[in-house]
Amino acid sequence: MKSFRLIVILLAILCVVFLVFSFVTFNGLQAEKKTRIATENSLKDLQANKEDLQKQLDDQKKLKTDLETQLADLKGKVTSLQDKAEKLAAQIAAEKKDKEDALAKLTDKDKEIEEVKTNWESEKTSHAAVQDQFDKLQKEYAAVQKKLDDLQTANQSLSKQVEDLQAKKEVELDKIVVKPGVEAEGKVLVVNKEFNFIVVAAGNNKGITPGVTFGVFRNNKLVAKATVEKVYETMSAANILPDSGEIKEGDIAKAM
Repeated sequence: MKSFRLIVILLAILCVVFLVFSFVTFNGLQAEKKTRIATENSLKDLQANKEDLQKQLDDQKKLKTDLETQLADLKGKVTSLQDKAEKLAAQIAAEKKDKEDALAKLTDKDKEIEEVKTNWESEKTSHAAVQDQFDKLQKEYAAVQKKLDDLQTANQSLSKQVEDLQAKKEVELDKIVVKPGVEAEGKVLVVNKEFNFIVVAAGNNKGITPGVTFGVFRNNKLVAKATVEKVYETMSAANILPDSGEIKEGDIAKAM
């Protein structure tokens, strides 16, 4: 009986052990199944992630290729823009030089205009001066012409007087010595520097004869001497002696 009980106990123990082992095994299998399923799910997730990563990598490669293509295009555009910029810079430099040259030419033109303006003003002033001188010369010419006309008239009168005297022989022209106290002076009517003679308003009427020496006075001061060469009734012509000063019309000639 004891052996039977022992066997039954052993069997019971074995059953319990078997049940425990079966439970443990079952739990282990379930856990392993769960682990395997989880692992498979993880693998699937990893695969999916791998595929996603591969897709992202492919996309990145494609994007890289596109970026490299765009970069190459940009480099080409940059090179083209650099070439255009260099050409534009050269064109700007040329235009700047042309502008500077134009400004320099404009400055030169301004200087030329100022010079022309200055020359024009100078010519205008010179023209005015020449015009004044011309007007003065015209007046002097008119005055000389008038004096010449007066002298021609006087000469005609003197010639007529001489002819009358020679025709009538009423007066014999002898040398007359001017005595002190006799009024023998007259104004200088004409000064001819070219032929070096003067015409004095004193002639036979004041006892003047050829060879008489006139002293020419200005402000009661002796300035020159002249020797009478020709004598008419109211005037005489006298040669200016050397070392004489300047004689002016209106000076007083006195017989010495």
